[in-house]
Amino acid sequence: MADVKPPRVRGSDPEPDEDRAQMILITGLTLAVILVAVVLLLNTVIYTENLATRGVDAGGAEAVDFRDGTVEDVAAIMEREHRTESGSDGVGDDFNATMSVYSDATGDLRLRDGVIADVSAVTNETGHFIAQDELADGGYRAMTNESGTSDWTLATTVTRTRNYQLTVNERSLDEEPFTVVANRSGATWSMSVSGNASGDGIEVTVDNGTETLESESFDGSEDGSYTIDVTGGTVAGNEWKELVWAENVQNGAESYEIRYENGDAAAGTYHFVVDEMDDPSADPNEPYGTTPADRTAQPYVVDAVYSADVEVHHRTPELEYRDVVRVAPGENDA
Repeated sequence: MADVKPPRVRGSDPEPDEDRAQMILITGLTLAVILVAVVLLLNTVIYTENLATRGVDAGGAEAVDFRDGTVEDVAAIMEREHRTESGSDGVGDDFNATMSVYSDATGDLRLRDGVIADVSAVTNETGHFIAQDELADGGYRAMTNESGTSDWTLATTVTRTRNYQLTVNERSLDEEPFTVVANRSGATWSMSVSGNASGDGIEVTVDNGTETLESESFDGSEDGSYTIDVTGGTVAGNEWKELVWAENVQNGAESYEIRYENGDAAAGTYHFVVDEMDDPSADPNEPYGTTPADRTAQPYVVDAVYSADVEVHHRTPELEYRDVVRVAPGENDA
């Protein structure tokens, strides 16, 4: 006979299956609420972190831009000081005085934007600026020394050179190349410049002491003048990877000399800064003007700032940035 389940009497206890169903339903709703709360909490955390990250990134970019702009400004100050040295205390003190004025002006300007900024020269290393400029009539002088000697030494006891810019006029070039030489005991580097085969440009040859010479022809100058960034590795604005200043000679420790060969085979201008050199005034046969500061004589040498360590401080409500950067514009390994 079939099993007959008696009807449920009103007021009696609920069935066990119904209890389990209710518990499952309540548990599911509770878990759903908890999951929603967790999701909302995670979204809030992520949003907050994104806002913070964006603020730091924006502040960091602003600080880096400030640092890079400061480096450019300090490089310009260096250039100005060794070209217009006017103080009696020397170019190093002149540089520090100008940096103090620059720091005050920069701080005042940035404060208007709600930024606390400070720039200060921690140290500076003096050197010498060696140059030959255009003649008064706009023409060019041969690459000889003050008395007209074509093979001569520009500087000795040098360990580093920066911002070496050399401009030659192709119409002045001879069949025999004009050569720049960097030499120390056991190592020699040279760069030679001559007219190219087509007669409408220049030929540049680099000898880094290996068995292979590297040569390249450059043309296209409208006025016939070509600027070679010797330490920057460019010719007439074109990068040339074979042009590496004093390769295998300059190592930052051993001193070397810089000299010109066949200086009467080219005419033009040049300037560069060295960290050290023998005092030219101590040599009665020195190759520059009658006094180092006599810029009317060609070529000439004056005191310069070779490099400076500059502290940069930039603070906003979101970020504080501080760094010490070395400024040595035109140094090939800077």
